Amino acid sequence: MLFAGSFAFAQNTATVDQTGNENSANTSQRGANNASVEQVGDRNAAEQDQRGVNEASIVQVGENTTNALTFDNFATQTQNGEGNVATIQQREQGDSFASQEQRGDGNQATINQRNPWGNPAAPNVAFQTQIGNDNRAQLDQFNGGNYSEQTQRGNDNWSLVQQAQSGNVASHSQRGDNNYAFSGQNSGNQFVSIEQVGDANIATTRQRGGSGNDIVVEQRGNMNNTGAIPYWGNSGDNYGIDQVGNGNGAFMVQRGDENNHFVRQTGDDNFVDIDVRGDFNIGNILQSGNDNSAILMQRGNSNVANITQTGNMNAAAVMQRQ
Repeated sequence: MLFAGSFAFAQNTATVDQTGNENSANTSQRGANNASVEQVGDRNAAEQDQRGVNEASIVQVGENTTNALTFDNFATQTQNGEGNVATIQQREQGDSFASQEQRGDGNQATINQRNPWGNPAAPNVAFQTQIGNDNRAQLDQFNGGNYSEQTQRGNDNWSLVQQAQSGNVASHSQRGDNNYAFSGQNSGNQFVSIEQVGDANIATTRQRGGSGNDIVVEQRGNMNNTGAIPYWGNSGDNYGIDQVGNGNGAFMVQRGDENNHFVRQTGDDNFVDIDVRGDFNIGNILQSGNDNSAILMQRGNSNVANITQTGNMNAAAVMQRQ
């Protein structure tokens, strides 16, 4: 008896294009993956490890505005699952580090780094970790000396960090499902940390103009809001915390469900501390001037507080309990 049949085997595809000196690229694939590396310049390094059915791309090249070459960049990508997409672009004069890790299915991760000055003493550093399914993370850093990390564990989470100038630090950590975090830092020496544990939480922050501003947001529970408009790429003007000036600090902890709080700081050396434990609480704090202080503590459910400070050296404390 004669049997005839045909077999289709999954194939891995790897493409490496190097122009310059002392560049290195290492790609390891198991499954049906697609990987590419492009390097134009000197002493750039790229590492890729793929297991499953994934796509990964590393581009390390110069930019015509400064130099057609780039130098001393390092990028690493690790993927385990199916349908994951990872992209790293390191442009301008270099001295950048980027790391991406994806475990699960359908995750998307993008890192864009540009360092026009090529200062090895002030490199850009970026980390992205996604464990789960259908998470999305994007990180954009321009100029040197910026640091960012994004960690997502769960499903359908969104994280976007945008940094310009130098000396910015941003951290996003999300555990759960359907969480959304955005941070925009449009000037140098800013700090932001967002931690969300639960489902369907929203945190959006913006720091523009000046330097030395700090934002810390911690949300534990479900459907808490520090901001609005939870869709990719457009946070409008509804940032949960917005700072314009120098040396401002905003610190917020929300534990419970469906709490909503907003902070606006315009001026220098203003301070806000918000501590919420309960559900359905609302708070708005607006500061315009210098050296103002506002403290809001809410315990229980359905409390509402509004604090507006205009001028200098004002102090307000509101404590609500049920």
